[in-house]
Amino acid sequence: MKRLLYILLIPVLLSESSCTMIIKGMGKSIAKAYDDQKDLNINNLEVADQNGKTTRFRDLYAGKTVYMYVWRHTTLLPSDDTNADYKALKSRFEKYKDVEFINLYTGETEGDWKQATTLKNNGVRAYHLSANSVNADFRELMSSSTSPQIIGKNGFILGFKGPRPADKLVVDYALFQARSGENATEATKTLIKGINSEQHFKNDQLTTWYESHFGKKPDGKLNVSISNSGNNISN
Repeated sequence: MKRLLYILLIPVLLSESSCTMIIKGMGKSIAKAYDDQKDLNINNLEVADQNGKTTRFRDLYAGKTVYMYVWRHTTLLPSDDTNADYKALKSRFEKYKDVEFINLYTGETEGDWKQATTLKNNGVRAYHLSANSVNADFRELMSSSTSPQIIGKNGFILGFKGPRPADKLVVDYALFQARSGENATEATKTLIKGINSEQHFKNDQLTTWYESHFGKKPDGKLNVSISNSGNNISN
């Protein structure tokens, strides 16, 4: 009987650490997809603003790290300031002058594109892909997606369908690291590895980043999440 009780206690004793390991594994698996298009450079895309003026992406955002919401269907518009997580994310990155937030319509319907004017998006510029054939491949790639992309300062996609505004801690670290050219997959893996089973940072480097970025010390257990097709997995 005593032996049986010990056996039954083992899952209880291991449950918290095992759960953390499983969730970390799932998080790393999801993060792998962020670098699916790491060799794709969008500098040559031709985009048009709300006045119809066309410009190459490189002429607008060379040397900038861009958090770009791509969308096509009015049934799922990009996030705007009515989304508290998105608004807060923009606010946290205001101090970094090399980070920009934009959205990009990839469809070809004028009526749908005009929906961009209904978004409450302070400080966010809206563009649509022009009819130039240079945009064809990117338009097809994003044909059914409303998702954020993290674009590096050289025009490469560092986070393909990357972390969303609600992906607590992950989106901040991935976007911050993109400023120095690190892709979102590597940044997310580093972050996940750097959190222990008690949900605290393992090293001073991440603690220092947190304090500098958020303007406060980590308070209690870290709140970390990563989404997959709209489903959040919390650490």
